[in-house]
Amino acid sequence: MSKTPPFDPPLLRAARLRFPLLGSPLVRSRRTVGGVLIALAVLLAGWILLLGAQTRGQVEVRNWGVVWIGMDLAQVAGLAVSGYLLLRRSRLVSLSAAAAATLLLLDAWFDVMTAAGGAEWYTALAMALLVELPAACGLALLSRIALDW
Repeated sequence: MSKTPPFDPPLLRAARLRFPLLGSPLVRSRRTVGGVLIALAVLLAGWILLLGAQTRGQVEVRNWGVVWIGMDLAQVAGLAVSGYLLLRRSRLVSLSAAAAATLLLLDAWFDVMTAAGGAEWYTALAMALLVELPAACGLALLSRIALDW
């Protein structure tokens, strides 16, 4: 018993050959997840406005030292893993280098924005401009280059 092939007009067949994932569950889920991510970004923007209005630049923080140590430990891990993966010439270094670059950018931002005035602020700014931002740019470049390995 032979099955009759389904109706397959030439234009549809050509489209499927050129764009094989068109209409696949992967594309549909990508669109769904993309839409959800955009909706979350809009919600987060609203939350930021609400926090800005409520805190007015003043926030009392508990466990501040633990927060900074945790951030620094995450940077150490990102740099160490990136170094190890780079030595092994693994394409996974693209992910760890991107994460480490992001952590360095965050650290530079928080260092400068939370520093007290005067010498402490200038020191934070110098560290950001001379160490953290160049290192983040280097890691971002490494992340991009590793994609082509």
